[in-house]
Amino acid sequence: MFGSRAFLVDGKILVGARTGGRLLVRVGAEHGDQLQAEPGVSRTVMGSRTMSANWLDVAAEAVAGDDALMAWIDIAREDAAGAE
Repeated sequence: MFGSRAFLVDGKILVGARTGGRLLVRVGAEHGDQLQAEPGVSRTVMGSRTMSANWLDVAAEAVAGDDALMAWIDIAREDAAGAE
């Protein structure tokens, strides 16, 4: 669906590996608006469509280290847990 390798929790996309080393991250909409202020973070664009604030692309540079990658995975996990 998203043209990437996706990792799911309870059948819902948590994160995905996109071309160019970008990380697709699913978050809560309100949290997504705040996170877009972080360096290297933007709303996900699929073809000609800009996705909702729930879907973020994080640049490869922003997830280059293990700690940075884990921080984004943790954000997605916490938002997914809060959505239940």
